[in-house]
Amino acid sequence: MKPSPRLCLVPAAVAAAAAALTAASASPARAADEPERRVQVAMVNFTDSRIPDAGTLETALKDNYFGSSGSLTSYYNEVTGGATTFKAAEGDGVTGPVDIDLAATGCDTGKINDLTRKALAAKGVPEDSYDHLSLVFPSEKAGCDWLALGTVGGGTTWMPVGADGKMSMTALVHEFGHNFGYSHHMRLRCPDGDLGEGCEEDGTSHKTPMGGGGWEAGLTSPELLHNKWLTGGEVAKVATSGTYDLRPLYGSGGGVRALDIPLGDDRLVVELRHESGTVDGGIQGVHAYRVPGTDYAKSAFIDPMPDADGDDSDAPADVDALKAGATLTDAARKVEVKVVKAGADAATVRVSLDGVAAPSKAAGPAKSATPVEDNATPVEDNATPVEDKESSEAPNAARPAGGSTELAETGGDSDTTLAYAVGGGLLLAFGGAFLLKSRTRRVAPTSPSGRRRSR
Repeated sequence: MKPSPRLCLVPAAVAAAAAALTAASASPARAADEPERRVQVAMVNFTDSRIPDAGTLETALKDNYFGSSGSLTSYYNEVTGGATTFKAAEGDGVTGPVDIDLAATGCDTGKINDLTRKALAAKGVPEDSYDHLSLVFPSEKAGCDWLALGTVGGGTTWMPVGADGKMSMTALVHEFGHNFGYSHHMRLRCPDGDLGEGCEEDGTSHKTPMGGGGWEAGLTSPELLHNKWLTGGEVAKVATSGTYDLRPLYGSGGGVRALDIPLGDDRLVVELRHESGTVDGGIQGVHAYRVPGTDYAKSAFIDPMPDADGDDSDAPADVDALKAGATLTDAARKVEVKVVKAGADAATVRVSLDGVAAPSKAAGPAKSATPVEDNATPVEDNATPVEDKESSEAPNAARPAGGSTELAETGGDSDTTLAYAVGGGLLLAFGGAFLLKSRTRRVAPTSPSGRRRSR
């Protein structure tokens, strides 16, 4: 696949806006862990704006959504290990153009969705024939303040296209990520690995398409856990102090791919990333994420480095990874996570819970998920899993804010998004366009037409 730049969000002030939202606009899709999901793509014509070359666009959409490589289908098939796949809902999965009795101006997402669903039903494509509806329409007169839009935990995406018919694949993968329930993936900067009150949110993670990583990035292990795409021996749910071997999240063969560690009321998930197949070419090393409560869809990347100014365009892909010797600590909760070894194909991580020191060696090959007991003092005789402790023993440290959202948008200048809130039938925009800038590879922002913009 041809990657988009690795990107991060920089908010730009815009006016808040509201638009009517019908009940149909957030109609739920099937459970995310169902193996096959039916996608219906609808090309839409407005009364004052029409798709100029429907034939050419239809061909491109078939490739973008259902192509054997470099497509929405191939991406999710790869990152889920085939656990969830997409298929064309009706025929080749692309219908239209359908004409709706609505002017493009104003970009009324609720009406676009409602009228298109009714038009499809009139053409013999009922709502129960698809799990996802992706609305593709001309962008020129619509004037949307975002590049794309998706329901969070629902089944609808809005994908405006320019006169050239080109679509951002990062935006497409990202919006379907919202359909799977993912929030925007943020960065918690915790200098020196201290997970206490000194952590502060600082931009996006760059570790997933949901956090400005571009569609060459795989999903994070918490995102995979959210949809049960990591199961069994691939996850070590840590309950006592131990030393663990990790294999790359998307690597071949068996072994533990993620450690799921208790952290008071929250969870701490640790993974090893390395290039595999068509993903993670720009992401390397051991990474850790804080999960608020048990909501894996709202995790945030833990960056142990202090904020660095200046041009870091030549920085290595593992610039913010946990190197050998790096330690994450939460003194209040008596949790310590230390990276003993970190390589491209394997890493060793030592986890100490409730102040009990972890043994120095792992149980054996990387496939083992069982922590090794210390020969002198068996770990289970002294260790008490942190989740059994009263959560009132210490205040919560800085953590992902999360929040309830129904829609999330891709900014007009971006390949990633900002959140919307829905209440009382209204879609309330808290912000509009975002500018994109890569933390490790600085690029000029990209406009919805795909042209580089100077700043």
